[in-house]
Amino acid sequence: MNLSSPEFIESLKRRDHAAFDLLISEYQMPLYKAALKLKLNFDQAEEVVQQTWTSFFEGVEKFEGRSHIRTYLFGILYNKIKELWRSNKKYTAYFEDSELDKIFNEAGHHIEQPRSPDAWLENQQLGEILSESLDCLPENQKLAFFLKEVQGESTEDICKIMGISVTNLGVLIYRAKNKLRLQLENRLKE
Repeated sequence: MNLSSPEFIESLKRRDHAAFDLLISEYQMPLYKAALKLKLNFDQAEEVVQQTWTSFFEGVEKFEGRSHIRTYLFGILYNKIKELWRSNKKYTAYFEDSELDKIFNEAGHHIEQPRSPDAWLENQQLGEILSESLDCLPENQKLAFFLKEVQGESTEDICKIMGISVTNLGVLIYRAKNKLRLQLENRLKE
């Protein structure tokens, strides 16, 4: 069954329990896994997924079907995760954009050539360092990077989920990649 068909959406709006059961069985685990991939612990992931379903059920009448229902659900989930990050200061980044000035000269070229990927792969702690570096990104950059580079979401879907323009998304991903590269290079020099 097409979960974004007008008929299915109408059955949700009529509060059809079978339609809700089908929707939950289809998206419960993907929502939970997405929350875990964004470094939430099991309890936090369960909480934001539950909040996602609650928000969806309370506002299902507002869903107009202009996007896929998956995009709509994940948009709610990512907004709930951002709310959690805002309320939990340990997820707040302490990385200044001024650090990027140390990477590029006035012509926009690298001041120092980046390390080759082979050098990074030789470091056995790369996964741990990468995870810690991702945690240091500001929440909007972290979410944009995660959705685009890890989840492989389309630009259009990410913009809908985050409520931003394509240009803003490009800036967020650009900054995230540069900050990650700088942090990785600094950590791998140690």
